[in-house]
Amino acid sequence: MQIIPFNTAITRDAFDCGEPALNHYLQQLAGQHSRKNVSRTFVAIENDTVTGFYSLSMAESQLADLPAAIRKKLPPQYPVPVARLSRLAVDKTCQGQRLGELLLMNALARCARIADEIGTVGIIVDAKHEPAQRFYQKYGFTPYTTKPLTLIIPMQTVMQSFPV
Repeated sequence: MQIIPFNTAITRDAFDCGEPALNHYLQQLAGQHSRKNVSRTFVAIENDTVTGFYSLSMAESQLADLPAAIRKKLPPQYPVPVARLSRLAVDKTCQGQRLGELLLMNALARCARIADEIGTVGIIVDAKHEPAQRFYQKYGFTPYTTKPLTLIIPMQTVMQSFPV
């Protein structure tokens, strides 16, 4: 299995993670978002089949939303630069095989490399539901103060795990 940047030559029509919005994104929008520089999508491929994917983009966060432990270390007058893990999905045929963990680790390592070049305080993710929230918390993400399904992991933590 390999994780590669999305390109439109990748056959993705059969991908089904069980979440119609995520299926639609991979099948219809990932290419458009890439061409328009909205986000970048990376796909896990095995035997010419897409088994999972994730998308990354840059974003900003309001300081007041962040957990207190992160907020107290930052200048109060500016929005906070963050990387956004906007989507992560695993095909139903591969769920329960730790592919989600592998995709997440690949995304975190990629963000660590980006953070070596530009300023970013952390990586945020909007969990679709509580099971997804628990998945991210297992890997060190902390819920926002104001939005419990939005979580963040400090870039300092990520860079300790994935030194550049």
